[in-house]
Amino acid sequence: MGHTVRLRGEFWPQDHWGRVTNAAIAREQIAQPALEAAEEAADVALERFGDRLHSVYLSGPAARGRPGGAAFFVLLRLGASDVRSNESWESAVASQLRRRHPRVGRVAVAVFNWKDVFTTDGAFSPARFRLAVNSTCVAGRNMTRMLAPQRIDSAAMNGDILGFRPRMLNAAGRLSAARAPDRVRAAAMDAGHAVLAAAFALVMEREQIYTEDLDLRRDLFTLNYPGRSRDLSEAYAMATRPSPDAMKALVFIDSACRWLTPMTDAWLNANNPQRTERLKA
Repeated sequence: MGHTVRLRGEFWPQDHWGRVTNAAIAREQIAQPALEAAEEAADVALERFGDRLHSVYLSGPAARGRPGGAAFFVLLRLGASDVRSNESWESAVASQLRRRHPRVGRVAVAVFNWKDVFTTDGAFSPARFRLAVNSTCVAGRNMTRMLAPQRIDSAAMNGDILGFRPRMLNAAGRLSAARAPDRVRAAAMDAGHAVLAAAFALVMEREQIYTEDLDLRRDLFTLNYPGRSRDLSEAYAMATRPSPDAMKALVFIDSACRWLTPMTDAWLNANNPQRTERLKA
């Protein structure tokens, strides 16, 4: 009888100065299911944005040839900033891609204006970081060559720490309204990811290494805080094998917020007391 072996995570490549470089594989090496989803993402982005669309990028595990899901980043042209909120569209397209390409797994979609990536005020850009460390251009002109390797510092950590509470509240709200098991699992999975992201961000600058793989995020935080081993194991289980029981997921969210929020608040009070979304790079 065969046994399923979970693929262990990997640390990102870094240059001689310790900056994180792009870990994504070439477009021609992308697995067919992910490539088909990417092509559909590009089609629906072109339909919505027309000549304002600059390029579309594949990110997430699929961009590194690994299972576990995919993210699609839509970059708009300079001078073509979209003043409309794209959150509903992003969510709808992500749901469409998950439904039509189930082999890809978890899917996220994000729209970036040009100045979200190429900032003019010297502030750190979360969008630039995400494109620079793990993305492959699947449509349009490839801009990743213009993105320098990224430093591991408090500015890079800020987004996942500041976003922890909003992400957990969002997941709790979705769980309260969800009836279908698939929607419950999706919200529970997002909560697990939020815990692992914030926990890893708290130790990333100290470790001076980067990874997006959940097992390594769990292990590195546990290495620094061994007393939280059980909590991180629960978060990892929720992120990889989410419960279809909404009440169980809500209990997990409540418990995680009780122990992790004081840690994120302490970091923010020391490094970002104004709760600014983007710190100076």
